Amino acid sequence: MRVAHVFPTDRVAYLMRARLMRLQESGIEVAVICGDRGYVEHLRNCDLEVLPIPFAREVAPWTDMRCVWALREALRAGSFDIMHSHNPKGTLLGPFTAQWANVPLVVHTVHGFLFNENSRGLHRMAAVAAERWCAHWSDHLLFQSEADYDYAVKARFKEPARLHWIGNGVDERRFDPERYPDARRQTRASLGFGEDELVVGMVTRLVREKGCVEFFEMAARVAERNSRVRFLLVGISERREQSDAIDAAAVARQFGVEERCVLLEDRLDMPELYMSMDLCVLPSYREGLPRCLLEAGAMGVAAAATDIRGCREVIVDGETGLLFPLKDVGGFVAVVERMLADEKLRAKLAQGGQLRTRERYVESLVTERVVGLYKSGLGA
Repeated sequence: MRVAHVFPTDRVAYLMRARLMRLQESGIEVAVICGDRGYVEHLRNCDLEVLPIPFAREVAPWTDMRCVWALREALRAGSFDIMHSHNPKGTLLGPFTAQWANVPLVVHTVHGFLFNENSRGLHRMAAVAAERWCAHWSDHLLFQSEADYDYAVKARFKEPARLHWIGNGVDERRFDPERYPDARRQTRASLGFGEDELVVGMVTRLVREKGCVEFFEMAARVAERNSRVRFLLVGISERREQSDAIDAAAVARQFGVEERCVLLEDRLDMPELYMSMDLCVLPSYREGLPRCLLEAGAMGVAAAATDIRGCREVIVDGETGLLFPLKDVGGFVAVVERMLADEKLRAKLAQGGQLRTRERYVESLVTERVVGLYKSGLGA
């Protein structure tokens, strides 16, 4: 069985490398077709075949036309049994092009709908139309979020037998705090954090939609009242690709917290960085099933996030983390200050989050579901 996984960028593919590698371990030949943003060699070092093509994250008609043609040619030349595309640009280009290239089975994973319960007007109409376009050309749709899956079933995106919840997972072989016994002390020392300081961290793409501006505003308010708190933002820059990209250093200066924040980009030592945190936050506007919350949970770090679809699946409010209202910086601040002030609460929520992640959100379970779907889809 030969499968082409289509990603807008190699960075997204690299974040999902554990699943791609596990698919290969199960006997499936995997090729990654993606835009080149500097991670191609990292993927090849994972023994993955990589085929770079022109890919723009947002709508760019000329690049999109070149992308469709290059993707069609790569799919035809590669003699693939399955094309498996991923959000967001894969929604528009992947399934349609795969059908044009006569790939026997076309599969798409919805990492998070382009709309959410707070979307309104023309934006929602356009986003729903894009998702239905993708559904039309896909033989099967896979969903990370149970809420997205339920919506697709009720809205009849396809017949129920072609809609599948697969979840999302962390690589349990890597995100395990027992593998890093001295990481907290060493990582905090390398970042300049004192042993008695409280570290609030965020791991994200550096775009407004992820709540990056709200993160810095929260940091400014909390820092005014608590001299022990430091902040850590670990990001992936999108300045060349996304219209809502931010300059994290500039926003930190805007809110006057540049001396209290450590800003990192494109780091590969994520388990160790999570272990340096006392609290992981995600003030995002839209999510499928947020990987950063799963990773924080796996590493035993307490978490807080926006009360939106996707985040609510990972965080059971009061049991595995705390939720706060969308774009409500005051509510965000209140939750952060409550958790920082109560070490026992953080420990309780961290323990609950770790247990939930280990039971529901590990890569081995997700890979098993995907392999089963491939086999049934091909009649194997």
